[in-house]
Amino acid sequence: MLPFSTNVLISIVEFFSVVTLHVVYAFYQDGLSSAMFVAIGYIPVLLTLLLYRTIKSEGIIVRSFYITMLITSYFIALQLGTVGMLTMVFLSTSLIIALYARNGLMLEYAIVSTVGLVLIALFQMNLVTQTCAIQIYFIYLMLYVFSMISLNFMVKGVNSYKAKMEEKNEEARAALEAKGNFLANMSHEIRTPMNAIYGMAELLSEKDFEEQEKEYIGTIKKSSENLLSIINEILDFSKIDSGKMEINEDTYQFNSLIHDVLSIIEFRLKDKSVKLITDIDPNVPRELIGDELRIRQILINLMNNAVNFTHRGHITIHVSWKTDNDFAGILDVAIEDTGIGISAENMKKLFTAFGQVDTRKNRNVEGTGLGLVISRQLLRLMDGDISTSSTPGEGSTFSFTLPQKVKDPRPSNYVFNHEKIEEANQEFHITFKAPTARVMIVDDNKVNLIVASELMKKYGFEPVLVDNGMEAFNRIDEHLIDYDIIFMDHMMPFLDGVEATRKIRELDSQYAKDIPIVALTANAIKGVEKQFRLAGMNDYISKPIHMRQLNDILKKWIPLEKQIRVIDEKAEMAKLGSEDPDTRISFGGESKDIFDYLKGIDIEDGMRNCAGSKNVYIKVLQTFASSNLLPGLNKYFDKEDIENYTVLAHSMKGACRNIGANAAADMAFELEKAGKRNDWDFIDRYHGKFVEEYSNVVRIVTKALLVQNSPFLPK
Repeated sequence: MLPFSTNVLISIVEFFSVVTLHVVYAFYQDGLSSAMFVAIGYIPVLLTLLLYRTIKSEGIIVRSFYITMLITSYFIALQLGTVGMLTMVFLSTSLIIALYARNGLMLEYAIVSTVGLVLIALFQMNLVTQTCAIQIYFIYLMLYVFSMISLNFMVKGVNSYKAKMEEKNEEARAALEAKGNFLANMSHEIRTPMNAIYGMAELLSEKDFEEQEKEYIGTIKKSSENLLSIINEILDFSKIDSGKMEINEDTYQFNSLIHDVLSIIEFRLKDKSVKLITDIDPNVPRELIGDELRIRQILINLMNNAVNFTHRGHITIHVSWKTDNDFAGILDVAIEDTGIGISAENMKKLFTAFGQVDTRKNRNVEGTGLGLVISRQLLRLMDGDISTSSTPGEGSTFSFTLPQKVKDPRPSNYVFNHEKIEEANQEFHITFKAPTARVMIVDDNKVNLIVASELMKKYGFEPVLVDNGMEAFNRIDEHLIDYDIIFMDHMMPFLDGVEATRKIRELDSQYAKDIPIVALTANAIKGVEKQFRLAGMNDYISKPIHMRQLNDILKKWIPLEKQIRVIDEKAEMAKLGSEDPDTRISFGGESKDIFDYLKGIDIEDGMRNCAGSKNVYIKVLQTFASSNLLPGLNKYFDKEDIENYTVLAHSMKGACRNIGANAAADMAFELEKAGKRNDWDFIDRYHGKFVEEYSNVVRIVTKALLVQNSPFLPK
């Protein structure tokens, strides 16, 4: 359906045309004086236009239009002696009114115009017969009435169709919203266990293992990163597809951006016989204004493609700068490779979602096939575009242009330094310790707390662990300890991280307003950082936690006077005394220990969740036994509080899954899904069975810990 404003303009144009035709006819029939009188009909045209510009009520505008047109048409016909032809003029007006597709207005017009024509037939027959015979006029009138009835039915049909289309659109919007919510939830669900996997692998990588074991750990970390990259690509594509992707412009340094990108690509090329060549225009301004994160993403996507499909030769990145003025210009980038090239047929698939060229030959190439699609859409959102050229067997070139504003016009003079990049790609070691730092970690997932705690212990301090937002708020409110930084999880029961941060910031103390709060979350939706900052958070770190990110955050927010520089990390560890070595177990061994008492629990699954560390697994078991969530679940069940019941079932599912209690985890998952779909009947039916299963798991774990002796008693 056309917009209301368009229909009004069409109506005015038609009205104007009808009056103009009558003016011309009057001029040729009766001369200028008659034409001038008929030209008075332009006044209602101007009146309708004025109403359209000043009045918001659509009903008033349409009624004013058809009433003035009926009256004007009658007086024009009276002047010209064509009253007998008013049915034709009124019929053309009815077609204009039908454009608005409103039953009430159409019916009103039909009644008013028909009554007018009948009154003319009854009281002004002499005027009618000047144009046509009375019998013809009544035939016109009958046809007019039939046309009005038909038009009313047509308008009603159009409205019915429009209502159905709007319902379909609403369903489509709901489906898009559901997809977005699903992806956000799946992001959180996937990244939470990935945090444990990557975090434990990070901890294990610091141990003194054999070369093959270190290779296994490196594979776990690499696979975790690849999986997270795939998740992020799908989330980005979904956000672009639904029109929710935001471009956040800010000042960035060109040299820093290009250095980061080349560091990543140089690392990926270390096992390939491919040379990385740079051709960077030294006149690119030192500081630009744009979305650095998205530009980096585009560059990495395009260069990763070149790395994936180039096995010998070189990859060259060309960057030039075209100046518009002192405050703006265009980045012109081309990535050229000597790879396998792309056929003309496959060129059509390049920018298709989930499409990969020549999939039979390139099955070993990881990825979703979304990189180029996302890159093009991001470039278009930033008023840029991308093009490509390729010759099969010789190589490809991907080029893009991107307008950027200039902050600092001084030339960047970037120089590619292979040694610096190689140094940046070396294994990460922490650069400082802060034994007197006071850090609080807030997370309702006990495993996440353990992982974060173990990572932070490397910096020489023991973080305070808190499992809900309300307790974190109370600790800041009481102000018994001056914390240097708070790591706050996002999705938590009772009081989530965003609300907890808001409450802290609202406290009447400078300490509460100034304490650094860092969002620690598995919610990977881009743009969520904005939500955190609006709540009063200072920074953001996503799960799984990477040591480099953690190092940067701690270095940024822990007071400088509490940081002690570490020159040789290994020597420092030896001086401080390394932690007790992990105890590995053999599942086929005969020795009697805690695992022999964990009947019904999949120990192998539990150990895998703890990266094979027995010590960490025992800590997880201890935490599980000491944080029995069943009383809380029963309380929400008794109150029929389905929202909090669902949140707690989600936490219990994760807790059970982490220790290998898969049967209980599966039951908790079903209850969680029932809560999300508001199915209380299902919860009512299966709550008791889950309580029995979960209680049994708690008894088994508690007994195993007791048998193992007091060091493992739940605290």
